Amino acid sequence: MADPHRSTGRIRNLGSLFGRFGLASLSSAIVSVSHLAVQLFSIHHLGTAAIGTLAFLLVIIQFGYGLSNALVSTPYTIAVNQTDDADRAGFDFFFPVNLLLSISQGLICAAIAWTTASPMAALMFGLAGTLSLVRWFGRSNAYAHHAPARAAWSDLAYAGAIVAGLLVATRTGADITGIGGMLVAASLVGLLPFGLAYLRRHAAMGPGRALRAYRPVWRDQSAWTLVGVLSTEATSNSHSYIVTLLAGPAAFAPVAVGMLFFRPVNVCITALTQLERPRMTRAVAKGDHVAAIKAERIFTGALLFLWLATCVLAAVVLYGFPGLILKPTLDHGLVATAVALCALLSLVQCIQTPMSVLTQARRAFRPLATQSLRSCGVGIVAVTLLTLAVAPIFSIAGVVLSQLVMMLGIWRLDRKWRRDHLAKG
Repeated sequence: MADPHRSTGRIRNLGSLFGRFGLASLSSAIVSVSHLAVQLFSIHHLGTAAIGTLAFLLVIIQFGYGLSNALVSTPYTIAVNQTDDADRAGFDFFFPVNLLLSISQGLICAAIAWTTASPMAALMFGLAGTLSLVRWFGRSNAYAHHAPARAAWSDLAYAGAIVAGLLVATRTGADITGIGGMLVAASLVGLLPFGLAYLRRHAAMGPGRALRAYRPVWRDQSAWTLVGVLSTEATSNSHSYIVTLLAGPAAFAPVAVGMLFFRPVNVCITALTQLERPRMTRAVAKGDHVAAIKAERIFTGALLFLWLATCVLAAVVLYGFPGLILKPTLDHGLVATAVALCALLSLVQCIQTPMSVLTQARRAFRPLATQSLRSCGVGIVAVTLLTLAVAPIFSIAGVVLSQLVMMLGIWRLDRKWRRDHLAKG
């Protein structure tokens, strides 16, 4: 006979896990669905080259999130969570540094849009790239101070604005410039939950003074995390850059459609990383290694559940309702191959990310960067060879190979740390 107390305990545990991950996952998934809707709109209303250009710009913005995590979000989160009585006002220099980073991304997005689209598209995507990182650090700031509701409200406001824009666009039509303007408006709405006080902190001090205060953070932490992010970006998105450069935006379109299905998982990985990093950092700082390992295990389970649900949804849409995704100019077989390869890539990332976050929490930035550099070399060579020798669609397999190399390297670091600290405990 089942023990009612044990059953009640399991229900409470499930409820606790849903409360812990549900809000962050749901709000991030809604943002991802809104981005999916934007790209579906582009598939049905833009030319093939414009579809590839938009997908490439969104990859650049996603890359900006990784840069923000490396340069400001992760060090800020670790700094304010090292001790219970940390002087959080003493970390205001992170905000002007974030503004400099945001403007830099905006200029890069503008240059790409100017080259591949039009001057007006450059203006819109320049603003969208800048505002996206201002909003992103706002989310990181909320998670760092254990206020996930503010981040969730920002996500919901952002996604709601995109949906409203798409409803208007379905009646009036929109080109790539209009889509860029839609992203600008959504970012502005998404900043509202953080308030004017958050925006004012970006001008709390001059850029020169902020960079001087930031220098020790750069030397001790951000330089290594930046190496890791750049090499990881070169690894995980090398197919985006190499296929676009070698074969053109039209050849990237089937790859971009395959990536669409697993964008919700990628967004949730990033959001849950922001949620779990403060928890792991606090546990490691207190010497509670068992709690840190438990958090890593639960994080992995949550990501695998999201991955499985996404695979089921992808299969239903791809084979049951292909008209939602495909247009006559896109080959169904190529897209199906891309989806299968992206599923494998996403699985590896779901297993790797929690180990990587725990490695960051224990400040092992240099070994992590070393693993990332090793996998980067494998990835660039594999993707280039597959693109030239086989077909652009199989470039994703090169990314899978490189991510496996990185996952195994981090796994070895993680196992060694567990043996050392559990033995001491």
